[in-house]
Amino acid sequence: MLVLLFSQQMLSAQEIVIANWYDDRAGAVVMTFDDWLEGHEKIVVPELIKRKLPATFFVAIQNTKFRRTSYEVMREAQAHGCEIANHTMTHPSLPTLSHGAAKIEIDDARQTIIDSVPGAQCLTFAYPMGTKNPEIIEMVKRQHIGARSVALIDERNITYDFASDSSDYFKIGTVRVWHIVSLEKVAQWLDYTAKGGGLLTFMLHSVYNENIEKGWDAMPQEYVCAMMDTLKSRQDILWVCTFAAAVKYHQEKKQTEIKLLKEKKGVRTFALQSPLDATIYNQELTLKMAKTANTTKIKQGFRNVDFQYSADGKWILFNILPGSGNFTIDSN
Repeated sequence: MLVLLFSQQMLSAQEIVIANWYDDRAGAVVMTFDDWLEGHEKIVVPELIKRKLPATFFVAIQNTKFRRTSYEVMREAQAHGCEIANHTMTHPSLPTLSHGAAKIEIDDARQTIIDSVPGAQCLTFAYPMGTKNPEIIEMVKRQHIGARSVALIDERNITYDFASDSSDYFKIGTVRVWHIVSLEKVAQWLDYTAKGGGLLTFMLHSVYNENIEKGWDAMPQEYVCAMMDTLKSRQDILWVCTFAAAVKYHQEKKQTEIKLLKEKKGVRTFALQSPLDATIYNQELTLKMAKTANTTKIKQGFRNVDFQYSADGKWILFNILPGSGNFTIDSN
């Protein structure tokens, strides 16, 4: 059995903190693709898998009828870390529908994805055409943890406190990627995110090449691949993740407390205490401890927990899964 060691003096719960983002990255970035179009299936998913990058696909179920391979490719994307998420059955403007019709659009699409893509939780949503009202937001809240709008993010305000209450997770803005957005501008947005420490989402639609026709907000394969490469190159600074992962982490960090349960012969036992449902909010949290001098090992249950050092060498970082038992720090 591998024994994992690091240096640490005696700790209290106050001396361990939860990093703002996974692996103590400066900010979080999500590529989202709306509608589930041919280019997503034939270009985007293979290129993401090639680069080992995650993304979120907001699927309008009606578009799966045009290609028999749709759910097969979704399952492959899901297996490689992508998120398959809800964009309704037929992509209507939800506020124009009756309560019952809007509920069917939202709920049936979610259930179709869950039934067709094993392992898909389908916990996030994108409003078709960005249209919403308070009633629609409340309807989405019932079975989702967050929703992306089409409202433009303020590049001067990509801060960590983007959600002051639970409703704000259902109004998250985005950057619309279309022909006027250069790759240089994409890089600038990433810089703004690293500086502000918040969550950045990119919204893309049609992706085309010589064999796939252009659709809404059409972007060429070469551009999208270059954009992926830009995000890949920033992974040491920014957490490139799915929309669900970002929302889960942010919610968990806000609502989780680290509590020292007991100490005996140099072994301290801690708990991560949270009111959130651990079957839904199951994103690992990165914990930070100051690097000092004593030899220590850490476990969660019977599992040895690996660690890494922060870029400045001042912190020890390790990941703990909420809802999976207490963790111990052995200073002997």
